[in-house]
Amino acid sequence: MGDTKATPFLTDIKELQRRAREHVEKGAVTPAYRGDVETAVRLLNEALATEIVCTLRYRRHHYMAAGIHYQAVADEFMEHARQEQEHADRIAERIRQLGGAPDFNPEGLLTRSHAQYAEGNSLIDMIKEDLIAERIAI
Repeated sequence: MGDTKATPFLTDIKELQRRAREHVEKGAVTPAYRGDVETAVRLLNEALATEIVCTLRYRRHHYMAAGIHYQAVADEFMEHARQEQEHADRIAERIRQLGGAPDFNPEGLLTRSHAQYAEGNSLIDMIKEDLIAERIAI
């Protein structure tokens, strides 16, 4: 069953692969790049700040969790903190690939972040704050 519609797609993929191999040595930003690198770095630094704030909030929630069966929830908070830190590390690496400097300066962190640092007083409040922050980050 020969489908001729699949051929252009496969050809396009092969062409993309060929070009990617050809230009890989030129780094993340090639002369043909049409994006605004400064804007990309600024937006990535805002995303970095958001991930840092989320990491800190999840870590606090881990240590502040209390109540019946709190340990499972505390462990989940710590796992999310680790994931957020991984996200921050990946974003920082991408900023460097683009020739920028990741902004880890604590001064102004909350200003750059899209998420708030809301502590929450109960497990339910903590989980709600984390869900809100995740929606904002996405």
